Amino acid sequence: MQTGKQPDASASMHSKAPKRFVYRLYLAVTWVFMKLIYRVRFIRDKRISSERGPYFIVGNHVSYLDPVLCLLSLNRLAVRFVAGEEVVSGKMLRILLAPLSVIHIKPFRVNYSTTREIIESIKSGISVALFPETQRSISGDMTPFGLSTAKLIKHLRVPVASAFSRGGYLGWPRWAKIFRPGHIEMETTLLFTKEETEKLPLHEIQRRLEKALATEDYAWQLNRRHPVRYFSFKPAAGLAKICHWCPVCDKPLSMESRKRTLRCVNCGQTFRLDASGFFSASPGSRPVFDHPLEFARWQRRRLLKAFEEGQEISDRCRLEFHETIGQGITPPERRSLQGIGRIVKDGLLFEDDDRGKIFFPLGETPSLYTMIGLYADVLSDKYLWRLYPESEGFTSLLTDCARSIWEHRNGSALRAVAEVSSPVSVCTG
Repeated sequence: MQTGKQPDASASMHSKAPKRFVYRLYLAVTWVFMKLIYRVRFIRDKRISSERGPYFIVGNHVSYLDPVLCLLSLNRLAVRFVAGEEVVSGKMLRILLAPLSVIHIKPFRVNYSTTREIIESIKSGISVALFPETQRSISGDMTPFGLSTAKLIKHLRVPVASAFSRGGYLGWPRWAKIFRPGHIEMETTLLFTKEETEKLPLHEIQRRLEKALATEDYAWQLNRRHPVRYFSFKPAAGLAKICHWCPVCDKPLSMESRKRTLRCVNCGQTFRLDASGFFSASPGSRPVFDHPLEFARWQRRRLLKAFEEGQEISDRCRLEFHETIGQGITPPERRSLQGIGRIVKDGLLFEDDDRGKIFFPLGETPSLYTMIGLYADVLSDKYLWRLYPESEGFTSLLTDCARSIWEHRNGSALRAVAEVSSPVSVCTG
């Protein structure tokens, strides 16, 4: 389906619009599901219409539901999504998503081919949606991101729309196995006009992007007259994947999740999680934090302090070879290793049981590709490995470490770099 403009003939040879009938069918089915499960309220900017497109669309990435909610909130547009290759690699998903013409992006690579396809789609009159954060939020706040998206916006010179959710994270928290019925609000906004993308400096585009996507569900809940309740028989199950460092006895990887509580196995400090996503202290425990995001932010600060004190955090891990990055690289002789993973100031040091060592530098990107609580992908010398730790909170530590290193390297220099022109590319972690 086209967006009201006649496609460029040369560009259309390289870009495929979503299949009109299947696209509309998917929208109808998912609209019914979202209305029944989440009573979704759509707040649409009337300035966004197919006649004024195509658009480049950005959104906050807080749950598996985000692409569906984004498409529903922009139901008058045909949109191609940019998605990680691993997300759409499953056979069933590949078949289901084929009619939507998803644009693939590969982790740990500078994706020039992805960038070209985005540009050709826009030239063809087809809107494109992308999540600048690349990975779903770990704890519900915005994951920092670099200038790639702002540079792309500057290059495309088309209107930019934002589609962001409130309640999406609590509707399917990163630690939960399944969605939780409740309420979600989806708001679309015309973030930049075509003229603004041409005139605004790069640092102002970046600033507006960060401001538009810096939403968090807990603040939204506090501003409501009646906080939303999200149905779950086990609201705290899996929460130790995110919140693992006890604030009372000050020990990492010491929290365990139960149905409704988060408890330290060492000192007994216990938090109860209610249906609105907030903590209350169990009898005999201290009311340290109001909600999991507050816990996670303290945990990141505590990790930085541990680095300053020279502390290392280790866990028993299994390392499985995943793939090589680049052409003509010979895979390692041993593809499965057992040993100890140590999080140090600059990355991860893995020492296998035969005394071999592999160092994985972190901080090239602010987020890792991870199945939180289960595994994380780490790169060393063009070899991509999948790390399986014993403690479920270790993957959260890795992502916090990567984020902290990236912020230290890029935070102060971001605006200065924004003024320097460079080739447009999409890079993901």
